[in-house]
Amino acid sequence: MKLPSLAFAAVVAGVVVGAPLPTQADAPRLFEGHDPLTIELEATWDPIRNDDTPEPKAHPGVLSYAGPSGDVRIPVQIAASGRSRRIMDICELPPLRLDLPKLERKGTLFRGMGEFKLATHCNNNLQYEQYALLEYLVYRSYALLTDQSHRVRLLHVRYRETGRAKPRWERYGFAIEDASDLARRVGAERFKESRIDGESLDPTAASRAEMFFFMIGMTDFSLIARDGGPCCHNARALRRPDGVVIPVPYDFDQTGVVDAEYAMPNEQLGIRSVVQRKFRGKCRPPEVSAASIALLREKRPAIRALFEAQEGLSPVHARSALRFLDGFYSWADDPKRVAKTLDAECASTAR
Repeated sequence: MKLPSLAFAAVVAGVVVGAPLPTQADAPRLFEGHDPLTIELEATWDPIRNDDTPEPKAHPGVLSYAGPSGDVRIPVQIAASGRSRRIMDICELPPLRLDLPKLERKGTLFRGMGEFKLATHCNNNLQYEQYALLEYLVYRSYALLTDQSHRVRLLHVRYRETGRAKPRWERYGFAIEDASDLARRVGAERFKESRIDGESLDPTAASRAEMFFFMIGMTDFSLIARDGGPCCHNARALRRPDGVVIPVPYDFDQTGVVDAEYAMPNEQLGIRSVVQRKFRGKCRPPEVSAASIALLREKRPAIRALFEAQEGLSPVHARSALRFLDGFYSWADDPKRVAKTLDAECASTAR
């Protein structure tokens, strides 16, 4: 994929790191648009991508993009992220965490953002780039259900080695709204304990998340606990002022709809592949489960439209993802199958 050329020399753009940036007060913030944004990240990449420690070290870099008055350059701190993709040596370039200084981000598309996660292409081939696009669309799909979701923005990313003109990688990636920013946006705070009392979970939000996980073929999650660190696993826990906790799903690369070649289900679940669905939700009141299913059925045309229209997504991967989602809707359209699945979970919970 060839990305548009960007002029980054300060002498051309009239912009230097640390200098006042061109104002974009009237421009949308990063997550207020969905058209792909071209950016460049300049850094010394090997220390970042080879860091397999529990707490990866941040390294200096520069984020650049074309603004209305010239190229905008923001000094950033970049660290590796994504524990499984990093520790298990799955990715040549793992997901990244970017920290942006307050003064330098002022007046830019990134204003108001202290940090964000960048989901990368992982490995420099077209197949892995398709995984990134599919995961991006899963985030977009959940955002169609509720504002209590991570916002994302598709990016064309040119990764350049410090001191070199030619980029090391040029691929799609996407920015993910930081959990703290999400919490503030929805009037909540991050839940920092390792375990949630299940009674504190908002039943509607929990059912919605569980049913969405079932739709996308995700079994590796927990809405109430985590071994070490704050709750939960592959779901953010946000606590409202009234004490009620809202789960927010995230990290969708190991799902059936993405079907990454490295994705493997927990062998204890009795399924051989992530494309085999297994409902791992809890026994909810029938009207709550029914409302979650109805919401997903209502949003089916909009979700389908996302996959059909996505720039860069190959027709083969789009069709495969939609066939997988159609399998959920075939189940959701059959009351007997729905009742059998949910009744089995209730019987299991009762034991």
